Amino acid sequence: MSQTAIQTPATWATGTVAKAGPMMVVNPEREITDDDLADVAAGTGLNGRFVADMLAACATHERTGVSLYKSLEARTNNPAAKHRFNQFQKDSFDAAAVYDRLAEQLGIPVLYASPPARMTEAMDTRLLSAFLLSGSVDQPTLELKGIEAVLVASTICVANASLLASLAEGIDESPARTAMEETVAAVGPPSEEHLEWAATTQRQMVMAQASSAFVQKATEVAENVVGKVRDALGR
Repeated sequence: MSQTAIQTPATWATGTVAKAGPMMVVNPEREITDDDLADVAAGTGLNGRFVADMLAACATHERTGVSLYKSLEARTNNPAAKHRFNQFQKDSFDAAAVYDRLAEQLGIPVLYASPPARMTEAMDTRLLSAFLLSGSVDQPTLELKGIEAVLVASTICVANASLLASLAEGIDESPARTAMEETVAAVGPPSEEHLEWAATTQRQMVMAQASSAFVQKATEVAENVVGKVRDALGR
């Protein structure tokens, strides 16, 4: 599989297939129906159609994560955060590849734009587009909101991995279960690291900025008192 296919959101040019929706028509050459997904994860007892839709959304979230972290890396003035965002790009890229590999193993077309995947892309794109407003805020605000964007994105990553783990636990030993467990082992730890870093960093930034205002106010009061004392002493 090419890097472009993993890194780029699903499009016609990358060979995307899709399921039609109530207000969406799909070219017959690229249309996927529920019948086409009936044999996904065959023999596991799982609803293959639902699993296919879910995994497509998981892969889509990771692909859009690459774009989010690339944007945050370009906007931050914090060298430590810049390094983190660069690493998160790589982690998201790898996670998308892992989900795509699982899709292939379970019989799901790679770059399948399922209805949940389309909604996921729309939601993630709105998160990214919020940073078009970066010219209207100061740098500290931009830095904090960048961290909070990681908090939002990584929360979904962790939830996706947890859901997949629960599905794997509920089926008998099989190649499908092994593939699912291997996927969880690959995508779970990095997403948990992202979430923990974002939550910790957000707390540190908020406390530092809130405390700096308190310290500044206390300093101003102290200077004012000293000034009055000096005036009273004639100094």
